[in-house]
Amino acid sequence: MDALLTWILAALVFGYLIWGLRRPETIYEFPFMAAVMTVSFLLPQLPAMVDDRFLPVGGYARMVAFTILCIVALGIGWQLPARAVRFLQASFEEQRLLWLALGFSLIGAFFYAQVNSLPGDVSVGVPISGAQVAYLFFARFLTYGLTIAVLCFMRRPSWFAGLIIGFGLIFYLDRILITGKRAETIELVMIFVLAAWFQRRWAVPRLATISAIAFGTVAMISMTQYRDVTRANSGPVWDQIAQIDLIGNFEVLLAQGGPEAHNAVLRIDHVEQTKQFDFGAFHWDNLVSNFVPSQWLGMGLKQSLLLPLPPLDPTYEPATGSTETGMTDAFQSFWWFGALKFLLLAYLMRRLWNTAMGGYAAAQIVFILSIVPAMHSISHLTDWVLTVWVHMALFLAPALYLVSMRTSPITARRGISAGRLLDTA
Repeated sequence: MDALLTWILAALVFGYLIWGLRRPETIYEFPFMAAVMTVSFLLPQLPAMVDDRFLPVGGYARMVAFTILCIVALGIGWQLPARAVRFLQASFEEQRLLWLALGFSLIGAFFYAQVNSLPGDVSVGVPISGAQVAYLFFARFLTYGLTIAVLCFMRRPSWFAGLIIGFGLIFYLDRILITGKRAETIELVMIFVLAAWFQRRWAVPRLATISAIAFGTVAMISMTQYRDVTRANSGPVWDQIAQIDLIGNFEVLLAQGGPEAHNAVLRIDHVEQTKQFDFGAFHWDNLVSNFVPSQWLGMGLKQSLLLPLPPLDPTYEPATGSTETGMTDAFQSFWWFGALKFLLLAYLMRRLWNTAMGGYAAAQIVFILSIVPAMHSISHLTDWVLTVWVHMALFLAPALYLVSMRTSPITARRGISAGRLLDTA
């Protein structure tokens, strides 16, 4: 049964990949991106766990079966009829957007510089805490500025947009090279390729897409060693990095399995045995943790806002730095019905996609900034994208509203019918 379920999961996600490669635009749609994350992150961890007698009886089969259910729900959610998001159908004058991009970039760069100034032993490959949390919270502004500038540049190249992009890349690439962050690396790539698609309809060739997936799948497991090098030296040492055995590390992963799938099996099995669910309180607690500053409001107030969560198995000890996958928090919240989290997420992403494809800049910005956190609903938590959306609602949305052109619905509709991808005066 374990092997059969594993093959069914593999066939399902490879089916999503084949579906995504059929047309240029489908490689940017959420089901394809979710399949890429599943293939590169989760599937290589599974072969070594099939029939593992040290796992709880039935635990592996349950985890894989629930993952299949989540992936199917994701596909169904994407296919549901999805209207455009009305409040993202705004019009902008390009110069205003670029000044906004510059402001975001300057603020974000300041906080990125603070993060990059921290020693490697407290900033690379370790849980973040203290001032670093605040730095990264506001460093997100740099990503907002870079995304807006790239979108404007893809529409119409200009020296102003190019300078903002170059300025942002100095800090962004420095952060990626020092920390070896996979999420930020993928996000940077997606900013450029999605902006090129939305504004120019330039698509990445299929061969390049397949090659990138294959390389990312093999290289992903070696990021731990990369971070070990940068943490020890507070930066990359290329001679040591060149000695990392990508193929050998991937073969070890296939032979021994990975901690994330192991964590998911244990967590889901514990929930199944105890039948204790959080019914979504997990999401509220994470929002409180991320957006209520204890330094300003006090730890007592912050603790009082948290909701009680079901206790973990006292014997559960995940490896440092490992995740539990989004399937775990979905099962913890609503049992097998937790797969509806993935259906809802895919439906919301489809609404964003439809609005972005209608030519609206605000929707394009939001989709670009949402796709990587949405992909991490497979590998990390379904909560990532919610946190990103709340952050955008607090900071990005008001700024976009201030620089938007107050147009009537008729004007907006004319913008679409005229085929303008970025509405301007």
